[in-house]
Amino acid sequence: MKLFSKTFKKNWLRNLILWGTLIAIIIFLTDIFSEGPSDPEAYCPYGGLLTFGTYLVQGSMACSMTMVQIMMGIVLAVGVILFGKLFCGYLCPLGWASEHMYKLREKTKLKGVQIKNGTIPDKILRSVKYILLFIIFYMTLTSSELFCKNFDPYYAITTGFKGEITIWMAWTAIAILFLGSFFIKMFWCKYICPLGALSNLFKFTLLFAGIILLYVILGLVRLNIPWLYLLIAACVMGYLLEIIYVKSKYFPLISIHREEEGCIDCGKCSKRCPYSLPVDKNIVTKEVDCTLCGECIAACPTNVVTFNKKKSFRWLPAVLTMVLLVLALILGSIWELPTIDEKWGEDVEYSSLNVMEMDGLRSVTCWGSSKALSAKLRRVPGVYGVATFVKDHRANILYDPDQTNEEAIRGGIYVPVKFKIAEPPKSDSLIKVITIFTEKMYDSLDPNYLGMQFRQYKDKKYYGLQTEFSCPLTVRLFTSLDEPIDKKFLKEVVEKRELTLTGADGSERKIKLTYELVNVSNEIDTISRREFLERQFNTYSTRYKNNIEKFGGKDSTELIIPYPNLNKTAVSRYMPYLSSYLSLTEGVLRMETYLNEQDIPTIKIIYVPSVITEDALWQTLQQPVWKIKMTDGTIKEQDARMEFKK
Repeated sequence: MKLFSKTFKKNWLRNLILWGTLIAIIIFLTDIFSEGPSDPEAYCPYGGLLTFGTYLVQGSMACSMTMVQIMMGIVLAVGVILFGKLFCGYLCPLGWASEHMYKLREKTKLKGVQIKNGTIPDKILRSVKYILLFIIFYMTLTSSELFCKNFDPYYAITTGFKGEITIWMAWTAIAILFLGSFFIKMFWCKYICPLGALSNLFKFTLLFAGIILLYVILGLVRLNIPWLYLLIAACVMGYLLEIIYVKSKYFPLISIHREEEGCIDCGKCSKRCPYSLPVDKNIVTKEVDCTLCGECIAACPTNVVTFNKKKSFRWLPAVLTMVLLVLALILGSIWELPTIDEKWGEDVEYSSLNVMEMDGLRSVTCWGSSKALSAKLRRVPGVYGVATFVKDHRANILYDPDQTNEEAIRGGIYVPVKFKIAEPPKSDSLIKVITIFTEKMYDSLDPNYLGMQFRQYKDKKYYGLQTEFSCPLTVRLFTSLDEPIDKKFLKEVVEKRELTLTGADGSERKIKLTYELVNVSNEIDTISRREFLERQFNTYSTRYKNNIEKFGGKDSTELIIPYPNLNKTAVSRYMPYLSSYLSLTEGVLRMETYLNEQDIPTIKIIYVPSVITEDALWQTLQQPVWKIKMTDGTIKEQDARMEFKK
């Protein structure tokens, strides 16, 4: 404890920032001050740079990354170029872990492995982070999804291994981080971290900028070289510069200086350096590994080691770190880049098009859902482009006013929704249908949220709802015959401003709502209970072409499986997985779902008994692992999504 107190005092501001960052991460991830689940990527500068690269290359942003992450990345790059690797030295939790793992090994008196800077093993190992940098950027830029999440130790740990990770990659990376850094000083940061490789590239600013400028010039003279070659050149150049030149020349603007006069050659500065840099031999320390952490300055007993020869600069890197962090947060909250920004159509004069700003798109949350919206809009005559902003759940749509209008665009992309609020009792042979009209409910998630609002009123007899496109939106409500039409109650439910959702783990998430009740129709209709259940049930039917071609001429039979939970959305959404699994089973011809005579959701599987027996088919359904055919034609194994017990 005494050693810790002394270390903290000598370099107190750096330690305060590091520990403060760790505490902030813990508070952020435990959701103490937030109403919904936290996002461990929210302030990741590396993800921001990857996303910005994807935006420049593909015109789209990776996943649900926001402008805050992008500004964190851009500010990190500017900070490295002008000042140094401040993020690595003052904010990075993996750097903190790497540094303290080696200190822990020293306390345990276990023998470590020493890899001296500049040796052959050191030079070979330094290539690893550039190889990873290339793989991560290539995979991310070609898919618009952050590939680094597959094995990022920080992401895996903070999500509890529940994020978009590949288990074996994540555990391998965690083992390398902790075990590698335990036995080899700063192993992760020096040899593995792709963000470290990228930061080193930024340190060799002029040469890196020269490659970018050359690439741009070649593009301007119509020599369009694929971005892949730029990525390869940058990674190779970064590695060669790191092992050959070791030190950056002109940038960054801050470096470690040692005054020979007054130096007693005690070597404490180098011993204290996390990277074992030769501070005691250098007049100026500008090695690419240096993070300006100030540990060497804190260790110097004669105060001859300084930043830029000025003792007054003692806390400059720490202060700059906080200034840049705050700047990134401010700029990120002001600006926003679209997740996708697409235009289409031949011979279109885009400057003459109108822009329709469509908000309230709750289902537009990432790159994938943005592309889905784009696919719908491409089918609407007169629409020629879209830019989505997932942070605000809105889109800017380009359209020709001579060919279409805003109402037609809304109608062209609207998907009718049905939501079951409660099961009507069998005594209700007839169901009453009332019609209301609402505004600000054009996203597919909105009717679901409205249905959940009705579900909270247990004393009311509301059974379900369906929507039909119109302006304002038409919502059919299904109720008991003896449930009165209470306009005041309907207005209260529709215009409730907040919905609380409870997750399976008991966590709560609050959804802000802005719906408006426009009118309640005086027209009342009735339907039978059976018709209501059929309207609410999502039927599924598919035929397996390959199996039909092979076995369609043989006698077939049916396997009938009542499946009561199939009317739940959480279960019915897995039907495509079951269908894909069955399509790869010899002898299965088709599958469909329906309500049986007892109103129970039922699965019917048509198969050829001479190819696969009923018992064999049943055993197939009970397997814990399914083989699924992906959209690209590949076959993958996944855990069974549905249970078949009887």
